[in-house]
Amino acid sequence: MESFQTKIRKVIKFSLLLGYYLIWLLLDPSKFKKIKKEEIKKILIVHLGAVGELLFTTPMFPILKKALNCDISLMVSKGKERIFENNPYVSEVLTYQEDFKENVSLLKKKNFDLALIIYPGSTKISLMCFFAKIKYRVAYSNGFKDGPALFLTRKFFFLTKKHAIEKTFGVLEQINILDKNTKLEFYLSKKEKENLRKKLTSLKIKDYMIVHPSFSSVTQSNYPSRLWPLDRYAEITDYLIEKYKVKVFLTGMPNEKMISEKIKELAKNKKEIIVANELFELRELATLISNAKLLVSCGTGIVQIATAFDAPIVLFEGKGDSFETIPQNSKKYYRFLHHPEVCVGCEKESCRKKTIECMKAITVNEVKNAINEIIKENYS
Repeated sequence: MESFQTKIRKVIKFSLLLGYYLIWLLLDPSKFKKIKKEEIKKILIVHLGAVGELLFTTPMFPILKKALNCDISLMVSKGKERIFENNPYVSEVLTYQEDFKENVSLLKKKNFDLALIIYPGSTKISLMCFFAKIKYRVAYSNGFKDGPALFLTRKFFFLTKKHAIEKTFGVLEQINILDKNTKLEFYLSKKEKENLRKKLTSLKIKDYMIVHPSFSSVTQSNYPSRLWPLDRYAEITDYLIEKYKVKVFLTGMPNEKMISEKIKELAKNKKEIIVANELFELRELATLISNAKLLVSCGTGIVQIATAFDAPIVLFEGKGDSFETIPQNSKKYYRFLHHPEVCVGCEKESCRKKTIECMKAITVNEVKNAINEIIKENYS
């Protein structure tokens, strides 16, 4: 249940955003500037977010291609480029540099007609696109959080929280494209699939499930609102092995290996568990997920990868804003476990109230029931 302080903080946040919206409504002439779709031949999409957030942009690619028959390029932060590899709708992926002038110089050479700024819709990013002489510049605004985006030809707000995919719909609506698509995409090559087959053969693994306990910054958090107790992960890992006769991969970033190792240490069926934190890079991990019988995970980018492949998912999370990123595909493919009555509404990766009661409220039996339901629905 939300505390009184949390409710007050939300009212203040909403009031500030509403004030920012009214200022924009009265003073910003960009909303009256008509965007001529026939002039748009090259589009730049700017998104400097994390892996899962980036995948939420993929539904817009086929819509843009169909509506405008345009070239689509993306600018992402360093290390995220390969997410869009093999995507048939993407012409190229550019890497965002810390040097502002270098980014401007690069974009100016590309002669883009339209920039869709997904994240962050900040003054710096809008100015970058302005200096690059991109005629149309559209962004979603988080209000005061990103600062005034003064160099846009169109910006828009959501006064209430929306799912991440709905925000992409909002971007498209600014250029009068009303089509909607919720299918996330992650494209694998034949070579990547074959390499996984060989690796699994060498490990003598046929059927397997994945348990992914960690998320970005989990090792820096004293009260991680997405980390389920490790002894419960161990119990669920044993349950998967014993009931479904599979191997279990424990996955995560290399710096989170100690979490996987602790789960394996607590589990009984150690020989059937593979600690895979250093075995697979991002695209190899995506290939592994695409063939998994099941993914059990907290809310993190790996869930969006699994969603792209319609892989069965049991997902749980404690933080209060989780509804913004839950899968949008058929309920057949996922179960979402969450106890909003316990969450204090902090919406932080490290709980402001210094507790993890939100995650402790999710019981082992709940997870087992969710696993059995989704396995039955997908494999019976």
